[in-house]
Amino acid sequence: MGPKALCTVAVMAGALLAGCVAAVIGNAPNSGTAGDSRARTAVAPDAALVAAVRAKLNANATLRSAPITVNAAGGTVLLSGSVANAAQRALAERVARSVVGVITVNNQLEVN
Repeated sequence: MGPKALCTVAVMAGALLAGCVAAVIGNAPNSGTAGDSRARTAVAPDAALVAAVRAKLNANATLRSAPITVNAAGGTVLLSGSVANAAQRALAERVARSVVGVITVNNQLEVN
């Protein structure tokens, strides 16, 4: 195989594999990988919201020791984990709703 043929093969291979880079790295359409499709500006406020809700939960003596996980996306806060009773479950939701920036609370806390 001559140099011209080798060059042609290399260019063709590069063109065929160009779409694979996104699939390997992630975030390619139909690649089967999960990607964060939110705007980069949405991630920081979500992190700040999580921190604010966690701080309020930790400031509450009743909820401080409860294993509660907090996640947020676009103003929606997800509470998961477990609490000792229904009153603590309701209290955790009220505390989360009291944080500025929280639009809705998805309370998935389980009562032990």
